[in-house]
Amino acid sequence: MQDDYRPPLADYWDALEVRYGSGFSLETITLDELRQLQAHLRAAVEQDPLVTQVEKANLGMVLKHADAVLQRRTGG
Repeated sequence: MQDDYRPPLADYWDALEVRYGSGFSLETITLDELRQLQAHLRAAVEQDPLVTQVEKANLGMVLKHADAVLQRRTGG
């Protein structure tokens, strides 16, 4: 990413870390927060041209994990 660019994902992630502190995990956030996090991850990976390919690959792994956690938590 460009040095001064912060995608919406970064701000949302920071807000979750502030809210949950050391207890932050995809298992502990609310389902609505998990869905919002997924949306930010997906946008960063699939649509944001300022996110580098390396960052997209790393975020893609987090997105895959978020998808699996949501599926497990919702039984679907």
